Amino acid sequence: MRVFWQAHFIASAPEIVKELLLNSRHIKPLYVYRGFQKLYGERFMGHGLVSEVDHEKWFHRRAIMNPAFRRKYLISLMEEYNSGSEALCQKLKEKADGKIEVPMLDELNKVTLDVIAKIAFSMDTNAIGDPDCPFPAAITAALQGLQSLHEKPWSTIDPRCISMRRSTRKAVHFIRETGRDQIKERIQARKRGDHVPSDLLNLILDIANDLEGDKDFSMENMLDEFVTLFIAGQETTSNLLAFTILQLGCHPDVAKRLQAEVDEVLGQKHTIQYEDLAKLEYMMRVLKETLRLYSPVGGTTRLTAHPINYNGITIPAKCTVTVMSYVMSRMEEYFDDPLLFNPDRFKPSEDGSLPRHLYAYFPFSMGQRSCIGQQFALIEARVILAKLLQRFEFRLEQSQSMGILDELTSKPMGRCRNYITLRA
Repeated sequence: MRVFWQAHFIASAPEIVKELLLNSRHIKPLYVYRGFQKLYGERFMGHGLVSEVDHEKWFHRRAIMNPAFRRKYLISLMEEYNSGSEALCQKLKEKADGKIEVPMLDELNKVTLDVIAKIAFSMDTNAIGDPDCPFPAAITAALQGLQSLHEKPWSTIDPRCISMRRSTRKAVHFIRETGRDQIKERIQARKRGDHVPSDLLNLILDIANDLEGDKDFSMENMLDEFVTLFIAGQETTSNLLAFTILQLGCHPDVAKRLQAEVDEVLGQKHTIQYEDLAKLEYMMRVLKETLRLYSPVGGTTRLTAHPINYNGITIPAKCTVTVMSYVMSRMEEYFDDPLLFNPDRFKPSEDGSLPRHLYAYFPFSMGQRSCIGQQFALIEARVILAKLLQRFEFRLEQSQSMGILDELTSKPMGRCRNYITLRA
């Protein structure tokens, strides 16, 4: 197919996935990621880790950020994961009478926002406790605007979209100005020699110091990383958990088995330790199966550096190719009974053989540009889910849709509405 003047291929072959995502010469195409960089005239993610298309610049910054996502550092964050999860449980306890309809996606958005804000930037957003917190609405407006731009490129000039463009720019401006205030305050604290937390904001400032004198790195570049981490760190986990709760509501046998595992591993334990997570083996399979059916984004796109030959077909150089994780994870060629929710398909094989879906399952992408925060998200998801299953029973609202809402990221249509009761 062609998108305007650009040849564009959609691929669902594991061999092409392997070539595109493991070979760093195939870069992200600018025309696809331009909206991430600037949204309706307002700088959004700029040249952050998601949207930078220059591989050398991206590689250097990713290398500096990597230590913050290694196991040793993630283990040190368990207190914050527990604290955020506890705040969510306390709020849900007020609604756990089995009669109040609770849109779980909204509640999960708030707690994951609070966690990423605290861990990454030492910010107390209190989205879970403050109904007037402006951040959830701002993030939603920005992502909806980005989705609209991707679906309707002409929305940049369409007079019918004036209100949407204005609200999108306002949301993006608010997020970036919040980041600007945080960065300025931290810079002053470092100059004064004050004790500052070893968070992701500190790493962003370290990047700035490392690139001091580089005209390509400035306050705006620091804000790019702030916005990228702020939004990506919130959306990925909340959507995963909402889809998981949705599937547990549809599969009571899976829910019962998972709750039994949580009870066996944790009992009435108040604080979850990192070592506990490895024992929640079935939970990890449940999350992987949820990611198979509902990957955070539908696919990823690359610009071919050289021709790619596959099955008698040649994809020329300088063509864009999208590999669709959403499509491939639902194909019978790679997964038996692909529409069935079956966590045990991720049970390790007894003979140690590799799964046939090795390059058909990539919810966090793969290769050098795989999601830097995937382990962060999976640890956070397990802590929150374990805490919820310790305390509550969930029952889906009868009319809750099983559809998917595409707002750049994939989320459950209908907000994952549930009735909640305290466990006996």
